[in-house]
Amino acid sequence: DHPEIEAPNCPVLGGCLTRKALLYQKCTLRMALGDYKGAMKDLTNALKIDEFYTQARESRACVWAGRNLKDDATVHSEFLRIISENHVDNRGNEVAYAFLAITTLGNSSLGTFRDAKAWHDKMLAASKRRDEIYGKRRQDELPPAVKSAKRNFLGAGNVDIAGVERISIGGEKTKQVCLKCGAKTFADGGRLSKCIRCKSAYYCSRECQVEDWKDHKQLCKVLKKDLQMKPKIVN
Repeated sequence: DHPEIEAPNCPVLGGCLTRKALLYQKCTLRMALGDYKGAMKDLTNALKIDEFYTQARESRACVWAGRNLKDDATVHSEFLRIISENHVDNRGNEVAYAFLAITTLGNSSLGTFRDAKAWHDKMLAASKRRDEIYGKRRQDELPPAVKSAKRNFLGAGNVDIAGVERISIGGEKTKQVCLKCGAKTFADGGRLSKCIRCKSAYYCSRECQVEDWKDHKQLCKVLKKDLQMKPKIVN
């Protein structure tokens, strides 16, 4: 908390640590002590100094996601930016892609199942590339977010829910359509009902939901599992 020690002629730090780097180190110490609120404040302040300090942005996004401190849309947006700034061979790409897959799969405003699967495939490619560069890892050595994303997609097969149009306009409330027939409302004009299991699929009637269950059942299990696993993702 003493910027004067950053002066080039200062015998303490003498320019070895910039203010943003010092904040990042403070953040690391705070997290080790369990002070996540203070750590997030340090990272945010570092990003105010340099918005392209991707290392700080990535660390903050991982804590936001792993501890459910921010909503899916905010986390998703942060990791999109991180991917855009990272080098293609950055070792952190696999985690960024994992969270993009997880948030897209679990939040209907962020994309279709096909979109989530695309992020998942990029995660697998990034993990493979990381192992090629830094050495092969055992499955138990993979980051928690990567393992969680793999579990979420395990058994999903080629299930696709492209019938659900997931549209987010200008940050306004997401509009949904019936997964079975594409209707935007109930016959009486009322709001669509949400699947109580996965909380992601929408239907315009009991009939449509019953008829669609055979096709929706497999993916429903995956989405429900994602909801249950979210609080346990810690990086």
